[in-house]
Amino acid sequence: MRQSSAEHFLPSEILERASVRGGEYAWGVDDIPSVIQAARDANLLNIGGQLQFRLPDGETCECYWVEVDTSKSVPQKLPWQERVRLSYETALADYQRLRSSTNFLNEGKHAFPLLYEELDAEGRHPSEFICFVWYVQKEPNKLSEIWTNIQNSWPIKFLFAAKD
Repeated sequence: MRQSSAEHFLPSEILERASVRGGEYAWGVDDIPSVIQAARDANLLNIGGQLQFRLPDGETCECYWVEVDTSKSVPQKLPWQERVRLSYETALADYQRLRSSTNFLNEGKHAFPLLYEELDAEGRHPSEFICFVWYVQKEPNKLSEIWTNIQNSWPIKFLFAAKD
């Protein structure tokens, strides 16, 4: 899980539809395109997410292999606005591709057969509990970014200084 949550910068109408557990925000699978767009509109980077089943007893069953991950294709060196735009386009395309090529309910059934049996015995359907956790990132402040760059380059600079 990430160190801090940027999801609270999303519009209230999006947050009202979210389920929050352990600091992670999840939405119904049909809501994700709206979340992706709202993140872009709020100048947030779309990171991606995974398929989950969130049960009323607090249990979360995650199909971590059913995922969208924009960090694999959106370079971190781009200017922030470009990253926001590209992460939006990538996330939306990847999520739509995932939805059209993957049966989310079948993934859950194969991964958690006992859960499906329990729900069936209770007269409930897994579709009541299916969701997609989604992560976004707020633009880092410049001071934080400068400090990170210093930390990342420090050993190299130290080695060069030691040779002089």
